[in-house]
Amino acid sequence: MLVDLSMPLSPKTVPVPGHPEPTFAPLHLLERDGLRNTVMSLSLHTATHIDAPSHCIEDGAAIDEIAIDRFHRPGVRLDLTGSQPGAAIGLAELDAAGFEPTGCRGAILMLATGWTDRAFQTPQLYGGNPYLALDAAEAIASAAPSAIGLDFAVDRGKPFPNHTVLLGADVLLIENVMRVPELPADGFSVIAFPIRIAGENGAPARVVAELAG
Repeated sequence: MLVDLSMPLSPKTVPVPGHPEPTFAPLHLLERDGLRNTVMSLSLHTATHIDAPSHCIEDGAAIDEIAIDRFHRPGVRLDLTGSQPGAAIGLAELDAAGFEPTGCRGAILMLATGWTDRAFQTPQLYGGNPYLALDAAEAIASAAPSAIGLDFAVDRGKPFPNHTVLLGADVLLIENVMRVPELPADGFSVIAFPIRIAGENGAPARVVAELAG
């Protein structure tokens, strides 16, 4: 069974503050040109996307330089649905949710608050959101998962210390996923293939979970 974890992308998609709103302009019309075609304009870090190390690390890998198997790994889900809006999620909260570093190594760690499901079409998506505390980011980086998937913001804001810690440890960031609370704690895989954009610091992605049975 496949579960689509991707955020819908449309002109209504809420961008990161300071990023442009996504636009979709017709290029060809069926009645005029015999086909439909659209020009899309958006930041690479809009809706469901993956951050490559080069997003924040000077000599970090670009999105097309990352081995393809890094995007298809066993999944581990932590239930953080008790997190309050605007609150930091620290190591204590990860531990209370069952964080086990050895079980995360090489996997894709999915952090589930349910925030995107509630706020993805509101200004609160990047307003009242929970966010990782630095001690949580450092613990995840030390656990060395292939990637983490989050349904809330990695950082509270600039200077984005958690991005630096995690991407500096080669932990990829799968941001703006949805329906994560629906996943089991384990026994599933995550498939999160980004668009192959040469030399870039991230890319939109279609992210799904494959459940056993």
